[in-house]
Amino acid sequence: MNSSPSLVILAGGLGSRYKGSKQIDVFGPQQAFLLEFAIYDAVEAGFGSIVLILNEKVYADMKSRLSHWENRVEMRFVLQELTSEQRQQVDPNRSKPWGTAHALLCAQASINGPFVVMNADDYYGKSVMKRAFSYFQEEQEAHGLMSYALSDTLSDFGGVSRGLCTCDVNGFLTNILECHGITKKDDGIHCPDVLHLTESDRVSMNLWFFQGHIFAFLRTYFDAFFAAHHHELSTECYLPSMVQSGIQQDVLKVKVLSSQEKWVGLTFPEDKNSVLQYLTELSDRNVYPKSFSHE
Repeated sequence: MNSSPSLVILAGGLGSRYKGSKQIDVFGPQQAFLLEFAIYDAVEAGFGSIVLILNEKVYADMKSRLSHWENRVEMRFVLQELTSEQRQQVDPNRSKPWGTAHALLCAQASINGPFVVMNADDYYGKSVMKRAFSYFQEEQEAHGLMSYALSDTLSDFGGVSRGLCTCDVNGFLTNILECHGITKKDDGIHCPDVLHLTESDRVSMNLWFFQGHIFAFLRTYFDAFFAAHHHELSTECYLPSMVQSGIQQDVLKVKVLSSQEKWVGLTFPEDKNSVLQYLTELSDRNVYPKSFSHE
């Protein structure tokens, strides 16, 4: 059996379309960050630690505002940054972070054993942390990816990017295709990258169940990526691309799990109201306590 898992939260992105810092917007009667609902679920499911990967703009504020969790679970705060040697190789005009794969690599020293990776600006459903805990009890080798029905992940306010999943007969991921500009219209779902999408297509929302041994491949992958792209101003290294490369090289196996949960997330400013309404409804039904700081 695996050791108690960690929850790793990617909170270092800048969110250009949202027109604000999604990580420090608050929701519900709890007046909590969106990611706190996942922290609550992880603690309840038996996770041993929470690791937050942050950018320097929100680091101090978030660390201070989340201090009330420290009496319930081990909290670790990681800054997404390059090594001093890497910084010397980068164009001084670059301001963008280096992507989700690099963010996870920054947290390697803070993670011991299996872990879940999630976005700070997504709510994945109440049951996912318990499912992850069970997955790691049963599985020590293969990684996991929680997938969602495409129709359940679209925004009413603009096009979104989603990772379209293809599986083999045993349910293992064979391909993850990043599709951009997916929109919902009266006559169906449209995307300039893919001719035909259906509501039931399974997509990735960047909710990964990784075994601890993922880091050996991740380190190799990012080092090669950085060597090829270190002079560029905006190219980023993403987790789905890393996973896709590992599958193609036959060094990673990823089981695709299917969530029936409702997903809500923050892509556009207008998304905030629907997220707020949904989390308030859950709190009114006592799915979550009215305050996280007094639990």
